[in-house]
Amino acid sequence: MSADATALSREIIARHSKSFALASRLLPSAVRDRAVVVYAWCRRADDAVDEIASGECSQNAVDTLSAELDRAFAGEPSGDPIVDAFASVAADTSMPRLYPDELIAGMLMDARGHDYDTWDDLLLYCYRVAGTVGLMMSHVMGVSDPGALRDAALLGIAMQLTNISRDIREDWDRDRLYVPDELLATTGAPHLRERLGRPLPVDAKRPLAAATGELLTAADRFYQSGDRGMRALSPRCAWAVGAAREVY
Repeated sequence: MSADATALSREIIARHSKSFALASRLLPSAVRDRAVVVYAWCRRADDAVDEIASGECSQNAVDTLSAELDRAFAGEPSGDPIVDAFASVAADTSMPRLYPDELIAGMLMDARGHDYDTWDDLLLYCYRVAGTVGLMMSHVMGVSDPGALRDAALLGIAMQLTNISRDIREDWDRDRLYVPDELLATTGAPHLRERLGRPLPVDAKRPLAAATGELLTAADRFYQSGDRGMRALSPRCAWAVGAAREVY
């Protein structure tokens, strides 16, 4: 992993997430360098899928990313410093290919405007876009115990549920609604998804507030499970992960 790639990765995390950039400074230096590379690759993949139109174009972006992963996990250089650095980290930490593949699948759900009918639909999305990051970071931090890996994925899911709860209005303005229809039905807005693309209805605010409370209650349960996994980390890694969790 080159010094230039590490420096570029640090610039990317500093530009896109000051909170995680700060938390990463608490990690041991070797772990920190690998962690910022993983973050930079995730950011690069997200940008590749999210900044283009949905449909066939987004599938083309996913196909391109998948082909890059084919070469990366085969040890073939790509010429892109972030991709090559990520490949080095994946090889050094025995990271399963499944994790970045699932992350890309979650990004494709966003690009295509996936409808979230049930809690299971939402939790699958949260696992893909955030639980997998927890799994990748676990490998970076030297954790391979199955129980601890499960807890890391649950912590990622908890953080994504928090993110969704915080950004409901912003997401609505982007024609996105992550709150599952089955939850909206119980809080009094069963057909809200059909009104996407228009201003947020006044009569939806109370049902959405109630739904937000349910999302945060679910997040708290996932946090409780996820926090157990920090016992498998070294003290400094646990400190850094705990800081990131509290910032969220």
